[in-house]
Amino acid sequence: MQDSTHYTPPDNVRAITNDLALLPAWYADEGDYVLINTPNPPPLSGCIPATLHITPLARKDIKAQAALLPRFKAAPWGLSRQSVRLFDDLRNEGLAVDGPVWKDEYKSLTSRRTAATCLAGIQQLLPGANLPLPPVFFSQPDHIEAWLHQHTGPFVLKAPYSSSGRGLLWINGNELSLSGQNRINGWIRKQNAVSIEQALHKETDFAMEFYSDGKGNLRYEGLSLFSTNQRGAYLGNKLQTQSALRKQLSNYTGDEALNTVQQALSRVLCDTFANCYTGYLGVDMLIYNDKGSFAIHPCVEINLRYTMGLTAIRLFENHLDPSAEGFFNVLYDRLPGRSYERHLLMHKAHPPVFRNGRLLRGYLSLCPVTPLTHYVACILAS
Repeated sequence: MQDSTHYTPPDNVRAITNDLALLPAWYADEGDYVLINTPNPPPLSGCIPATLHITPLARKDIKAQAALLPRFKAAPWGLSRQSVRLFDDLRNEGLAVDGPVWKDEYKSLTSRRTAATCLAGIQQLLPGANLPLPPVFFSQPDHIEAWLHQHTGPFVLKAPYSSSGRGLLWINGNELSLSGQNRINGWIRKQNAVSIEQALHKETDFAMEFYSDGKGNLRYEGLSLFSTNQRGAYLGNKLQTQSALRKQLSNYTGDEALNTVQQALSRVLCDTFANCYTGYLGVDMLIYNDKGSFAIHPCVEINLRYTMGLTAIRLFENHLDPSAEGFFNVLYDRLPGRSYERHLLMHKAHPPVFRNGRLLRGYLSLCPVTPLTHYVACILAS
């Protein structure tokens, strides 16, 4: 989490913000407005199906329309000092909007230290369960190297403020390469610490999604099963019924183990977040192979925001035919025009077919795709 109201995101973040600006339309409620906060919004005409009863609102048009617009309650994808400042700026431009309030404890809640504390709390509630040890944190590079020499790899080192496969360093042995040392020194210089944990033999990634009302209550929203590349970066989510997703996980560990972990996780999250944070959160988890048997890592990281997993849940619930299943992807291509070419080919090879306004099969892009697009959010259903 960037601790600044004037944070300038890198080029890739600006690109995904611009290309996927309309993605919230697919999980918004009927009658909502979706803010397109980009200097050059993509053409939106014809990009919003009739089944989505929302209105896009381009930032550049707010001053001209402010007097005609209703009062809004803001629901940003995630909280940061920068996102809170955005709504302050919108009020200065004449928009009647009730935005979120920044709390200093949000910074510590988004750290991997909080996820480690929650994992330790789950272990206390489930003393007989086969759970991995929480990560350890170091702020001195020489202490890290000493710890590595005292333990058996492989390991994964992480920056405290990172997620979605970023800020990770994988080590097979006990030695740090020069490039690894440089990365660790950079993390310590910027974030004051590095975490180390045992690398596990992962079988599958999944997450549990929740909503905290800030008044002591935590609501379970559902499961999401997602894929990552070899470096842990997010690729996409399965689109299936909740019962089908749960069955795939239960095939590894049994339904009782999954239910027990869910109950313990919910209790720990409620104690940690439910009285101070209002909004959605997702907990990344995984099934791993431990000497021939399968076990659950119940708290790899906590994402204090709306997540792609929750988006996948809403996409299936609201926009797929009940008999269909598919995959929700976020695809990227560095070269201009390549994403657009792939989009046209996919649309031709797998034209979308709808039944009762819901996708039955085929390819569907969820945001406008132009020759300038780099990131494409899409569904491929069958």
